[in-house]
Amino acid sequence: MFKIVDNFLEEEEFKIIQKDISSNYFPWFFEEEVVDSKDDLKTYYFTHSFFRPYYRTSHFLSMWDNFLRKIECNSLIRIKGNLFLGDKKNKKHKAHIDYEYKHKGCLLYINDNNGYTYFKEGKVKPKENRVVFFDPSELHSSSVCSDQKKRITVNFNYF
Repeated sequence: MFKIVDNFLEEEEFKIIQKDISSNYFPWFFEEEVVDSKDDLKTYYFTHSFFRPYYRTSHFLSMWDNFLRKIECNSLIRIKGNLFLGDKKNKKHKAHIDYEYKHKGCLLYINDNNGYTYFKEGKVKPKENRVVFFDPSELHSSSVCSDQKKRITVNFNYF
């Protein structure tokens, strides 16, 4: 089951985050696989690890302080930005789970586009400042958009 909340952050706060993440100066890193090594050659994306245990924490982590309070995060597992380049047609990625154990998760959409997120119960269309809460230990999948140059989301895993 998933839950959608639109206009999750105050508009001014969201616009600052959106501007920073969407800028030409924000550091994105190439990932050869979206789900696993069986992905085809045209299945790739860019990520930014804001927080990941045992790795260097991003200089941009503090931008999420208020967001983490709002989602009532007690313990952080991961914050990961995802940037998929737009394509001529939508492409749904293989279903995956984030971690095998039960925990909380949500996805913040940074821009409007037609690259849906798919869950067992249905799909969610990206809309800027929309958050979808879901169980990341259950199968879900992302997709590539065809109506914008990029699809940007930020994925939060936490307790």
